[in-house]
Amino acid sequence: MTALSRTPVLFILLVIAAGLASPAWAQSAVADGQKLAFDRGKGNCLTCHVIKGGDLPGTIGPELKDLKAKYPDRNELAAIIFDETKRNPQTMMPPFGRNRILTEQEISAIVDFLQTL
Repeated sequence: MTALSRTPVLFILLVIAAGLASPAWAQSAVADGQKLAFDRGKGNCLTCHVIKGGDLPGTIGPELKDLKAKYPDRNELAAIIFDETKRNPQTMMPPFGRNRILTEQEISAIVDFLQTL
C-alpha cells in the first residue's frame, strides 16, 4: 500500500475520531460555561439573572431560559455577552468581552451552557 492510497483511510479514521470526540468536547464546554456563569468572580450571571441550578439569583435581568429558541443564532447571544451596550445603550449588563472580563473562548463556553437551558 502506497502513502497515497493510505491517505483516504487516514482521513476517514480522523473524521471518525473527531466525531467520537465531539460530544465529549461539547459536554465539557457546557460544564465550563456553567462554571463560568455561576462564578461570582467571572461571569457572575447569577447576580442579575435567575438560572436553573443557580443559588441566590438576582432579579435585575430576565430569567435565562429557552435561550436557544430565543436566540437561534449563537453569535447574537455571544454579542450580547460581549457588549450589550451596542444593542442597548441603556443596559445595566457589563460589556464582559469589551472590558476583558471574559475571553472569547469563555463567552463561547457560556453560550454553549445557556443554549442548554
